Parts: sequence; C-alpha cells; structure tokens
Amino acid sequence: MPIYHHILRKSQRKSPFPLPRIPSLYDEVEVVYATIPPMAGASADWGVLWDQAEAVSNHTQKGIEFLEKVGTYAKERAAIEDEYAAKLRALAKKSTGKKKEEEAFTYVRSFYEVLKELESLAAQHEVIAERLRKEVVPHIANSTSTHRQSRKQCLGDLQQIHQNLNTTMEHHFKQQKSYGKAFKEAEAAYLKYYKAEKNMEISRLDLEKAKTNAQTKTYMCDQAKAASISALEAANQAQNQHYTILLPQVLERMRNVDEERIRDTKSAMDQTIMIEMEVAPVVARCHNDMRNHVSQINENRDSLTVIDAYKTGYKHPSPFPFEDLGRPEEILTAGPNGEPGDGTLKRGMLGAPKKDGKGVSRKQSMLQQKFFGGGEKAKSADSDYGTLPPQQRARRLSEKISQLELVMRKNVQAQEGIVRMQATYKENPRLGNPADCDAQLSQYTKEIESLRVEISKLTVLLNAANREMGGVETPMSVRSADSAAQSMTSENSTEPTPRLNANGHSSQRTSYSEDSVSSAGSRTNGHAPIGREEVYEEPTLGTCVAIFAFDGSTDGTISLVVNEEYLLLEKDEGDGWTRVRKLHEAQEGFVPTSYLKCKYYPE
Repeated sequence: MPIYHHILRKSQRKSPFPLPRIPSLYDEVEVVYATIPPMAGASADWGVLWDQAEAVSNHTQKGIEFLEKVGTYAKERAAIEDEYAAKLRALAKKSTGKKKEEEAFTYVRSFYEVLKELESLAAQHEVIAERLRKEVVPHIANSTSTHRQSRKQCLGDLQQIHQNLNTTMEHHFKQQKSYGKAFKEAEAAYLKYYKAEKNMEISRLDLEKAKTNAQTKTYMCDQAKAASISALEAANQAQNQHYTILLPQVLERMRNVDEERIRDTKSAMDQTIMIEMEVAPVVARCHNDMRNHVSQINENRDSLTVIDAYKTGYKHPSPFPFEDLGRPEEILTAGPNGEPGDGTLKRGMLGAPKKDGKGVSRKQSMLQQKFFGGGEKAKSADSDYGTLPPQQRARRLSEKISQLELVMRKNVQAQEGIVRMQATYKENPRLGNPADCDAQLSQYTKEIESLRVEISKLTVLLNAANREMGGVETPMSVRSADSAAQSMTSENSTEPTPRLNANGHSSQRTSYSEDSVSSAGSRTNGHAPIGREEVYEEPTLGTCVAIFAFDGSTDGTISLVVNEEYLLLEKDEGDGWTRVRKLHEAQEGFVPTSYLKCKYYPE
C-alpha cells in the first residue's frame, strides 16, 4: 500500500479532543495542491503517476523480463539455425552419389551442383547462428544487467524518499497528539479553577493553586500548539516536495530506464532481422546459381550420353542359314570298309574329347579362352577394358590415349627445357654443371619411351576395336613383324570379340563353358550331337609358315617353330587366332594369326 494513502487516512482521523482550527495553514495546503503546475512534456512525464508507483515498478520489472525473453529467443534461434544447417549438410552429403560415371548425365551433374549450393545455404544459416550468439545474445545480457541495476537504484531512492516523508509525517502526528493532550489538560485545569472559584467553601490558597495550575496548563497548551503548527508546516513542506519534486524525479529516472530498455529491445530485434537480411543477397545468389545449374539440364544430350555409354558396336545377328543334311537313305550306303558311311561332313569332334590331345574339342575363340579361362593354365584379363564391348572399349581407349599423350607432351616440353638449360651451361659453365642435367634427361627419356610404348599398345587395341565395329578387317598375314610384335604385346589387354562368319557378319560369343561349346558345335553341325564319339578329318584351307616362335602353353593352342610349315584348318574370324595342324603330325590347335604367313587355296 502506498505511503501517501496511509498518511491521508491518518490525517483524516477524528481526534478525541477538539482542536482549534488554524485556517491559514489548512487553506495554504489546499492551495498548494490546487496550484501544482503541470510539468513540461506532461504526455510522457511519469510524474502524473505519483499515485501508481507500485504499478510503475511492476511495469519496469516486466519490461526487463521481456528483454530477457528476446535474448532467449535469439539464443534458441541460433540453436535452430545451427541444427537446420547441420541437417542441410547431412542431406546434401547423403544425396550426393559416389559413382563418378553418373556425372556424365546433365541432370545428375546439375543435381550435385544444387547440393553444393545447398551446402552454401547451410553455411549462411551457420553465419546467422554465430552472429546471433556473438552479437545479439551478449548485448541483451549486458543490457538486462544494466537495466536491473538502474531499476534497483531507482527503487532504493523511491523507498528512501518515502521513508523520509513517513518520518516527517510521524513527527507531525506526534506533535499533533501532544497538542491535543495539552489542550485537554488546559481545559480540565480551567474547569477545576472555575469550580473552585464558585465554591465559597474553598480556601484562598486552594483557589490560588487552581488558578496557577490553569495558567500553567494554558502555557503548556500554547507551547504544544506552536510545536504542532511547526510540525504541520514541516510535514506539508515535505509532502509538497515529495510529490512535486522528489517522487517525479525518481519516476522520471524509472521512465528513462524503461525507455532505454525499450530502445535496447528494439535494437536487439532489429539486429536479429538485419543479420538475416545481410546474408539474404548471398542466399539469393545461391538460389540463382541453383536455377542456372538446373537450366543446364539437357535431355537430348543425356540421351546421346546413354548411347555413348551403352552402345556396343556389335552388328545385328545374321539370318540363320538352312543346312541341307542330304538324303536320309544315304546312311545305308556302304563306306570304304564295308560299313555305313556318313552323309555329312563334320568338322571337329562330336561327343566327348579324345584324351590323347590330338583333337580340338572346342570351337571357342582362343582370345576368350586365353583371357577368361578354359584350363588350368588359363589367365584372367589384366586390362581395364577387356570386358567392354567394342564401342565402349574404343571410347575408353581413346580417352586413355589422350591422357597419355598429354602427359607425354608435358614430359617432352620439360625435356626440351632441360636440354636448353644444359646448352646454356655448356656455353657458360659458371651458371652450372652440364653433367647435372644428364640424370634428368635420362629420366625423362625413359618416361617418354614408356609412354610411347603404352600409347602404341593402346593404339593397337583401339584399331582392333574399330575394326570390330567396321566389318571385316585387313588380313593379319600382311602385317609387318613390328605390328605382329605389337599385337602380341597387347594380347593380354585385348578383350574377347565377336567372330565373323563367312558372310562377314558377327556371331557374338560372350561366355566360355563346355555347355556353350557343345551348343555351338551343335549349331555348327545343324543337329544335336549323337551319343558316340566320332573324329573326322577336316579339309585344309591352305598352308602357312610361322614367322615367329610361339610356346603354345595355353590350353587349346599348339607351339610354333620359326619357318615351319603348317596346314590351315580355320580362318581368323576376327579374334586374332587361327586354327592350324602340324604338317606331319595329327596335333592341331590355335595360334596367333599375326605369327603366320598364310597362303590359302583357291576356292
């Protein structure tokens, strides 16, 4: 309860003793209250709230609590921005693919670029969070502490002036009470003196005592009256100063504290918005970059990329020819030994292979057999392109050759620079020792030669892949010895290719197994293999001479001796291998076509 309410109630109490009214003092107080001039700027002056000091105190406390609420908002907003940025980064990382070949498509590249921009957006949210924590939150914390301290000082001053006013008013009430008591005693003394004076039986001495007592009490009443008037004037002056000067000053200070708190609240809120607005241009650029990346998606280019990635280069399968097996009754025609003959000419061996190794039990590409198995000595492909179809092989080989040529050009340029530097040293030995360049020149020479050999190998493979896609290749027998050597150098990185039949079309063979060989043999002969083992002598297509030695260590191959003559049993069907038989032995097998000088019989 405000002190002034307590003061008013005390001042309105009726005294049990009638006090003489002093018109001048009371009238003066009323005039003072009636003539208090309004202060300048009354619309914003909290002095008008002189009777609402408690409400003002509560208001300022709520204002400081609201500023703390803004600080809590900034702190939690920073945490949310950090969490959002972390989730954006996690999403971008999760959505980014790990396969490089997927980036060949424009829509994939654009999506990955959008994800990169998403990480940039996450970085901007992290900037917002960091600035909120470092700029806004500490500022609000400091402002809150300052305003609490200022409010505490104002409340202390307000309590002090109220205490001073209460002390003055209590003194006034005390003097007023003393005056009333003295006045009552003076009245009682006068009544006693009046009765003694009317009493004819009282002695003159007692009458004189009663008179002296009445005069004394009157004097004491006058003294009390003067003290009460003095205390009243002091109370009125203190009250007037309290409500016109001291209390408005304290309330004005509280108003200044509250307005400063409001300005800090406004500044904090504005700073929070400005932090976000300052990164808005960066966010807008990220969005524009995202749209630019999306606009680069080209569906036609992606369709061409699909063709480039999956086109094999193989030709369409040729039509199945009809093979006339002859007349069934010819099976009864007697052979040279009086036994039933065979009406059809069979090539190779039907049924299980002979264990003496003189027959070739598989009509499989020797290139496939060498690279993909077929015996205990079979080897796996050591090339990165051995399992690719011709079109993809050619594309990969072209890219690899371009990379190696770029490296070789750089090495050549570096070598030329060393040569020029060595020449400079020779002309002016003071600049350096020419012999110091020999080691670098030797190293560059080795690297360039190694790159040249590798490019040559890859070029041979590229030409082979291009021939597979272009139809029948140039006969291998016309190659020079150097090209044959290059072919053998690259045989470990050549992949199995579709073989060409007699009419120039390819029949693709992509796997090696006994079942596939058996089925291939069945299709070659036009009917299912019979249940007995039969070996027939195949007609020769010509003769050949070995121009290089071949060890024949792989299953299904035979060895070659330089300048030795062999019989041709099968033409090279595009895989680089030809089946031959030794001239004076029954041993036959596949050998590299580039190792032979072939001479075919006229058809």
